[in-house]
Amino acid sequence: EGLELEKAPCKTRLLVQVGLMREDNNFPWTGVVYWLTKIFPSHQSADFRRLIERGIATTLSLESDARLTFLESDANFNFVGPICDSIGVERQHLLEMRDFSERAQSIEVTNGLILELSNFVTREKIAPVVLVTWLRNFNSEFCENGNIQKAYKVLRRNAAMENLRQTPFELVRKKMPRFIVKKRMKREDAIHYEKVTIKEEYESDEIMQDEAPEVNRERVRKIILKDEVSVCDENGDDLESNSDEETSDEKPEPLTLLDIAMVSVQKLSCMYGVKNEACQQVCLDLLKNQYALTCKEHPAMAEFEKKLDALCEDVSLVYPVVFLNYNANFLVEMHDAVEQQIMNFEKEIILSTGEKLGRDKLPKFGDFVNLSESATSRYIHMACDVVSPGVPGTQNYRKHWVAFCEEKKNPSRLSVNQSNQFTSYFESAAGLIHHHKEMALFFSDLLSMNNDKCPNIILECVAADASDPVIQSLVCVLAIVYCKILGPYWQLLKSGAEYSLFSQYMLCLYQKFLDWSKDPSTLLEPEEAMNVFLQFPLQEKTFDGVFHYCGQWHTNRDLIRACLKKMVKVIAAVTEEHLKDFLPGGTFSTVPSPDLSLRLVSCTFSVLMAEYPSSQPYPDKKRKFSKRSSQENVYSRSNKQRCPYLVVSFANIVIETSSVFQNQLCSS
Repeated sequence: EGLELEKAPCKTRLLVQVGLMREDNNFPWTGVVYWLTKIFPSHQSADFRRLIERGIATTLSLESDARLTFLESDANFNFVGPICDSIGVERQHLLEMRDFSERAQSIEVTNGLILELSNFVTREKIAPVVLVTWLRNFNSEFCENGNIQKAYKVLRRNAAMENLRQTPFELVRKKMPRFIVKKRMKREDAIHYEKVTIKEEYESDEIMQDEAPEVNRERVRKIILKDEVSVCDENGDDLESNSDEETSDEKPEPLTLLDIAMVSVQKLSCMYGVKNEACQQVCLDLLKNQYALTCKEHPAMAEFEKKLDALCEDVSLVYPVVFLNYNANFLVEMHDAVEQQIMNFEKEIILSTGEKLGRDKLPKFGDFVNLSESATSRYIHMACDVVSPGVPGTQNYRKHWVAFCEEKKNPSRLSVNQSNQFTSYFESAAGLIHHHKEMALFFSDLLSMNNDKCPNIILECVAADASDPVIQSLVCVLAIVYCKILGPYWQLLKSGAEYSLFSQYMLCLYQKFLDWSKDPSTLLEPEEAMNVFLQFPLQEKTFDGVFHYCGQWHTNRDLIRACLKKMVKVIAAVTEEHLKDFLPGGTFSTVPSPDLSLRLVSCTFSVLMAEYPSSQPYPDKKRKFSKRSSQENVYSRSNKQRCPYLVVSFANIVIETSSVFQNQLCSS
C-alpha cells in the first residue's frame, strides 16, 4: 500500500531489485509472487518468478550500456514463456485464440512447450482443453477429426513429466538403520510416484473465484492479538508447558452444547438421512431445548442473547442457537465428506497399483470383513485405541507408549481427549503423523514381546497399517486438514474473539480455499506467525512433526499434494453449503459498524462454548465389563461409535427425541 507502482509502466529494474531482495533475505517465492500480484492487480496472472529470474540472468550477461537500457525497459507482463517468446507469441495471442500458425510451424513441439502452455493455463485459470486449439497452430494435422476431448487425453499423458522434474533425485542413497527384532514387520518401500497417482481434475471443478471484498485484516488482527493469551490458557497453560507435560488422562474436556448438537445431527442423520427436512427440524428443536437448559446454568449466555435482541434492528446477526445449529451440521458433514473422499483416494490407488492397503495385503486378514470405513480411518482408530486410555476391561499400552516416547525424546502428543469424536479424529491423525518416526517401530516392538502361542491380531493389524506408506500419506492429509483448517476453526470457536466478526473470519477461510486450490504446496509448509483466522498457530506448533513428514524429501509428497488439492475443494463445497449465509452476499455477511462492534465486545464465541449441564463426560472407573462384552467392544465398534463419553449424553437425547420427532413427523 502506498507504493502506487502501477500508475506507470513497470520497469525491468524493479523486478530485478525484487529478485535481489528475495535472495538477500531468503524470502519464499510464494510470498514474493503474492506481494507482486497485490502491487499489480491487473497483471495477477503474470509469471513473476520467471520474469524475475530471466531479468537477473539477462542483466548479468549484458555490458554496462546495454544493461542500463535493458533495466529501463518496460517489463513484459504478457510473457508466456521462453519458447513462445522466441516466436513472438504473447498472452493476448493465446487468450484471443489468434492464428499464429505461420510462426509456430517453424519450431518443434516438445515437452517443454507442453509444460509452458500448461503453466500458462494454470496461471490464467482457464479450461486446459484450449491446449488442443493452440497446438493446432504448431501442427495442422493434430486433431484433424475435431475430437478435442480425445486429443486432450493424449496431452494429459505428458503431465507425469512435470512430476518427474519436481521429484528429488538422491545422489547418495540414504541408508535407514536396521533393527533386528523378533517378528518385526518389514517396512514396505515407499511407493513410486508413477505407480500411485491421483487424477487431476478439469478446470471446471475448480473453486470459482468471485470478486469478494477484502478482509479488514488489521482490525481482525488487533482483536485476535489480545485473545492469544486466553486461547493458550484454554488449551492448557502455554505452548511450552503443553509440549512437555502430558494432558491428564483422567480429565477429558467437558462436553459443550455444540458437542451435543453434533451428536444429535450425526445420529439422527444416520437413521433418517442427511437431507430429511423433518430430521433437520427435530435436531434444531432438540438444540433449542438444550440451549434453554444451558442458559439457566450459564448467565453469560443469557446475557449474550439479550444484547443481540437489543440491537437486532441495527445489525443482522444470527441468533446463538441457530449459529450452533449451522456449525453442528457443517462439522458433521465435513467429517463425513472427508472420510468419503479418503475412501475414494484409496479405491483409486488400489485400482492403479493392483494392491490392497495395510493389513489387507497380509494372507491372514484375507477372510476379515472390513467395516464401512477406510483403511486410513481404521488405522487411526485402532492405533489410538492401543496407545490411549482405553475402555475399562480392554488392553491398552498407554504406559508403554509414553515410556517409548520419552526414550525417543519426543513426548507423546497423541490426543487423550475423547469428548468430541469429530475433532479428536483429526487431532489423532495429526498426533500419529507427528510421531511417524516412532509409530511403526513401537508396534513392531510390541509384536516382538508378544507370545507366539497366542498372537495379538490387533497389534498385527495396526503394525501392518503403520508400515504402509500410502495409509501414512493419507493420514498426513487428515493431519494437515486438522492443523490448517479444523484445528484453527475449533480454536476460534473456543476463543474470546468477537461473535459479530464471524463473517470476516469465514471470508479469511474462503480466500484461503481459493489460494490452496491453486497451490496446495502452501499447505505443506507451517505458518510462522498466524493461522488462517489470524490466531497463534497453536496446532502447527504442537504437531510440527506433520510438516517434517511431508517435507521436500518425502517420496509421496506429490501424492499428498494431489490429495490435498481435491480435499480442499470438498471442504470448500461443504462450507458453501452450510455456511453460505456468512459468506459475501449472505444474510449474515454484513460487518457491524465500529460503534455496534464496541457494544457487542462481550459477546464472544467462548460464551457459547460453555459446558453442557447434563453432560457426563467421565466414565465410571469402577464399572466392570465381562470378558465377552469387552471383546465385542473391540471388534464391533464402527467409526460412528467410538466415543464412550458421549453414550450417556446421547441417551438423554434419544429420550427427548422420541416425542419431538413423533410430533414433527405427524405434522409433516
